[in-house]
Amino acid sequence: MDGGSTEWDCLASPSSGLPPALPMSGSESPSPMENGERSSAKRARVRSPPGDRVKQEVPDGEEEASVGGTLVAEDGAAARAEVVVRIDKEMLHCPICTFPLKPPIFQCVVGHMVCGGCHGQLPTNQCHSCDGGGGGYAPCPCHSCDGGGGGYAPCPVMDAFVAKAVVPCPHQAYGCEASVAYYQAADHGSACPHAPCACGEPGCAFVGSPAALLAHLAAAPHSWPVDNVRYGETIRLRVPELEARRLLVAEEDDGGDCRQVFVLAVGDRTARTVPVTVSCVRAPGAAAAGPQYTCKLWATGGKAPATGKVESVLVDMEVPSAAAAGAVAADEEEATFLGVPRKMLRGASRQMLLSVRVDRASG
Repeated sequence: MDGGSTEWDCLASPSSGLPPALPMSGSESPSPMENGERSSAKRARVRSPPGDRVKQEVPDGEEEASVGGTLVAEDGAAARAEVVVRIDKEMLHCPICTFPLKPPIFQCVVGHMVCGGCHGQLPTNQCHSCDGGGGGYAPCPCHSCDGGGGGYAPCPVMDAFVAKAVVPCPHQAYGCEASVAYYQAADHGSACPHAPCACGEPGCAFVGSPAALLAHLAAAPHSWPVDNVRYGETIRLRVPELEARRLLVAEEDDGGDCRQVFVLAVGDRTARTVPVTVSCVRAPGAAAAGPQYTCKLWATGGKAPATGKVESVLVDMEVPSAAAAGAVAADEEEATFLGVPRKMLRGASRQMLLSVRVDRASG
């Protein structure tokens, strides 16, 4: 490649926008169309193996296109491709609110843009820059405006551009494979089920997705016990005296890969009433996005001496969420918990017989 040329990486994939024109190789002769002749010949479908790079030589001063993946050209249509580029972040943000531009976008005749939200709050349709800085905004420094002001109009080209300007999820490093429009990245990231959670155990700085956190806590040195549960079904547990926390993993009914992690936490067993609670491990944004869960939790004791009746206590609760598994505590002031009388702890090991049922909250 010549020293004066620049290499761009283009990832081939279908796109509904107009594709960039690929420059003609310097070694090729002009096409019949360039000689003033018409050609009825159809271009063949061109495919390159995944990972290959298709390079075209261009004269000095022009850019070289480097394309990998698949190029498609049929019936005289140009090849369509998705191009990976770098762009100044400021170009994708509204100059008034500074948030990412999202449709509908408005533009004046000079090119100043504003998002639909800010446009709706302007006192007039005059461009906030072209009007010489009226309304507290800095005046436009260009000579084209001439201080005369200009009106806004919808900009469908920019609407289409920001809709196609996609970025990976902010939590790609934690396992999310989604790609979303840039202006939707923050909303997606806050509700992403892969958003990282902390271990929370004293001295442990591990941070990862709920699935990674599950593997981390189940392995040494933490070695938390793990039980699989199904929504709407009851699981019975024998919880030893020295066990403070246990992981409950709920699998989807359709057998999918999505698994929700819950923590069953047992509080101070020397207390007159031992607190027990269940929390869902997920980041705050993912908790707000849902789904929400409920839990029926009950403990069973021995037979009462006088009547022979088996004693039990029960709580039907909404499951709270926690971003740090090790921070889940049944004895927090605001926690909803099952209070188990100490007399219901069984045997010399003081184990607790618990039944747990987790359900998705309706609505």
